[in-house]
Amino acid sequence: MGIFDSIKNAFGSRDESESDVTTSPSQLLRNAGLDPSGLHFGFGTASITVSGEIAHENDRQKILDILATAPGINTVQDNMTVATPETDAVTTAPEVSERDEPAIETGAAAESATYTVQSGDTLWKISEQHYGEGSKYMKIFEANTGLLDNPDQIFPGQELVIPKLDD
Repeated sequence: MGIFDSIKNAFGSRDESESDVTTSPSQLLRNAGLDPSGLHFGFGTASITVSGEIAHENDRQKILDILATAPGINTVQDNMTVATPETDAVTTAPEVSERDEPAIETGAAAESATYTVQSGDTLWKISEQHYGEGSKYMKIFEANTGLLDNPDQIFPGQELVIPKLDD
């Protein structure tokens, strides 16, 4: 049995009549806007083990939640470690509580701002907050095509660039 059979079995097998499409754990994470480089995956019967180094502690739960939703996976074993940040190169974002407004940072030249996606956000809602019109959401999407593949798929924790509107 080859590695692809192992992956197929870990994510559940399908009838021959169904199309045989398997999405790798790395692709699942990429689709959610997370970088899977540095992670390693091991497969067992209805389980997956993820190990390696992650950049931020807040990515841990997102990774575990995404892998737990994969077809055929009942158990996710967490063996991840958090990279030690360099103290002079790290800028800490302010903590956001439920009562606080979402984190919005203004760029140095006021050409753009950044916004950290919160649970329940949509590009339409973010566009309304920044531009006063939700219909300008594609401006935000186009400025973030390196991070986003689909304007309908954004995830909490993603840092979006909010470009200044041309007058």
